[in-house]
Amino acid sequence: MRTITLLFTFAVALLFLTGCGDKEDARRPKDMPKLYAVTITVTQEGKPLEGADVTLIAKTPATYGVSSGETNASGEVKPRTYGFVGVPAGEYLVTVNKAGLEGAQERTETNEDGETFTNIVGGQNFSYVDDKYWRDRSNTPLGIVVTEKGARESFELGAPVRVLLGNN
Repeated sequence: MRTITLLFTFAVALLFLTGCGDKEDARRPKDMPKLYAVTITVTQEGKPLEGADVTLIAKTPATYGVSSGETNASGEVKPRTYGFVGVPAGEYLVTVNKAGLEGAQERTETNEDGETFTNIVGGQNFSYVDDKYWRDRSNTPLGIVVTEKGARESFELGAPVRVLLGNN
């Protein structure tokens, strides 16, 4: 009886250990390269830039050549590649942009089926980051190298700007 209890305990422990692998790794495509932890901090005039879109573009394009994410309140982003945390090893150009809609109004309407929805009307779209960091992806002055050890980089974008992108 004691042997059966030990075998049962061992079997349960083995199932638990094999089931605790990285579920994200199990969903990844077989041809996707290994991803490494990357943290990028973005500041503007020394303050964290929250809500900025950060994109890493591989200098040598590959199947998985783009990774991206949005900065948090601390100005940090941990980019994802096709939804998976991390970035393949390689050399990347980095673009950063933060855009927003000003002067827009919300209009709540009800359709024929009685469903209520909200439309955003009017307003103007602005960018709050200098064009050189995002408009021409191939000439951005920002870059990062990701190795098997991952990468950590900080970018200071200088003075805030407010550039009209167009009307909504």
